[in-house]
Amino acid sequence: MLRPIIAGMALLFFPGAVAQDVPSAPANPPAPAAGSAPAAPVTGSAMCGGDGAVPKIPTLLPGYGGGGFVVRTMVPEAQAFFDNGMQLGQAFAHKASIAAFAEAVRLDPNCAMCRWGEAWASGPTINYPIDAAAMVKLEAKVLTAERLAASGPAKERELLAALRLRYVRGGGKGPGDLAFARAMDVLAERYPDDDAIATLTADAWMILTAHSDRMRYMPRSVVLLERVLKRHPDYTPAIHFYIHATEISGFPKRAEPYADRLAALAPAASHLVHMPSHTYYWIGRYQDAADTNMRAVEIGMANAKRLGMTMPDGVWQLPYHPHNVQFGVGSALISGDAKTALALSDPLVRIAAGRADGSAYAQIVAGTGYFAQARFADPKIVLALPEPKLPYMKAYWHYARGEAYARLGDVKRVLAEAAAIKPIAAPGNNSPAMAASRMAAIARAVLVGRAAMLDHQPKAALKAFGVASKLQESKIMAGFADPPAWWYPVRRDMAAALLAMGKPAEAIRMADAALAGRPRDPVTLSVRAEAEAAIGSARSAGLDRRAALAGWRGDRAMLGGFGAAR
Repeated sequence: MLRPIIAGMALLFFPGAVAQDVPSAPANPPAPAAGSAPAAPVTGSAMCGGDGAVPKIPTLLPGYGGGGFVVRTMVPEAQAFFDNGMQLGQAFAHKASIAAFAEAVRLDPNCAMCRWGEAWASGPTINYPIDAAAMVKLEAKVLTAERLAASGPAKERELLAALRLRYVRGGGKGPGDLAFARAMDVLAERYPDDDAIATLTADAWMILTAHSDRMRYMPRSVVLLERVLKRHPDYTPAIHFYIHATEISGFPKRAEPYADRLAALAPAASHLVHMPSHTYYWIGRYQDAADTNMRAVEIGMANAKRLGMTMPDGVWQLPYHPHNVQFGVGSALISGDAKTALALSDPLVRIAAGRADGSAYAQIVAGTGYFAQARFADPKIVLALPEPKLPYMKAYWHYARGEAYARLGDVKRVLAEAAAIKPIAAPGNNSPAMAASRMAAIARAVLVGRAAMLDHQPKAALKAFGVASKLQESKIMAGFADPPAWWYPVRRDMAAALLAMGKPAEAIRMADAALAGRPRDPVTLSVRAEAEAAIGSARSAGLDRRAALAGWRGDRAMLGGFGAAR
């Protein structure tokens, strides 16, 4: 389900791109009740994919974390490539993982588990299923491995028997996947001290969650992963999946101590370097999320050079790269880090603006670049950006221009840009197109509200921002990008409008609602601080002011002097 979306994302930037390893379109968790963690929708939520760097000559790739286990082989090199295949696969470097297992098979054709590894790495993931034709081929691989394992250790025979179930009416979203997960769960209980089996089992339950909306399986994944991490807190495969599991489950804070150590444990794996941001963003560590993704982007660029891709734009052929860029920009937008946001968004806007075709989802992600330009670039630069060709991109371009005029105080031109964002009909049940259409409508409503605030009409602004917020929090907007597709909680604009109307108590409640979805957002905290000061809560106002400044990387004036919504 998610693979074509991200493949399309890569094609927007580089028409010749080949999907090597594919990240997901992770979900935009709905705003929960105040005080609870944002729970991500289960259809692809919090999922993303990995590195696509496959060596031309079979080579062991270090720096991808832990993983692997002893298998029956008399060839040490085959064991080494088996272990590396496990490390790469659980770092979501899928093609490199398959290549490592294939080399292990070449080195020892009689190694049953090396063939198991090839079949496992070629199977479904939390990001995408596989088709029936692939299942037939993979079942054949497992059957061959089972013949080789007939006289081997019982554990290897059991792992092979379980994997064969996955490729009979399975592939990611069929009864075979449930049978595989159940069989693996039996093994996890039979071998309770085996980290690899526990982690593989947790992944099997997560795949069911990702592709069938069966949240009831997620608690089992969490239990298994916590069991592993309790005894081995540096086991990178478990950390990786635990970050996903806790984000999906709505308690990302639990993963924080493990997220803090992951990048150092797997410094070559851009996906694992990126992964902590899935925790950091949802617990309010926006600058850490921005920094983490900047490092992941740097690793991706180094990989692109190593693969001989034409730079600087060749890196966009690596399909995980747009996700890292989008996540970095989205995080920097909240933390006020103009340097990071513009560094990442400049090529995003430059390349995407010239494209004549691209999926709706790809345009949503590329639109993040226009948000960064609107927020941080000099208004003259924003107003000089060329008009893009694609319909949703045009909407984001008009939005950026409207925000630039707002910064210049030109109410009429803000409204003109809002009016230029025309409703875009979404074809049929195309969910990405429907979400992109909603994004355009949000942009239009936000500009109308912005103009009203500039015109000292906070009541009218509140109405417009209310329209935008309702669209932002609608069901269709869940599931399109992580961080959320719209770059900030519009409820913070509503809080500022309420404050301008002389309703500080209502403003506080509205700010609280915004913070429930984006905890510790510095701008929302600054709005709430002024509202608290207005009702005489000096201590609370002081705490929020200090928290806002602590989380803000940018120009203090952009916090609005603790008064503006921007």
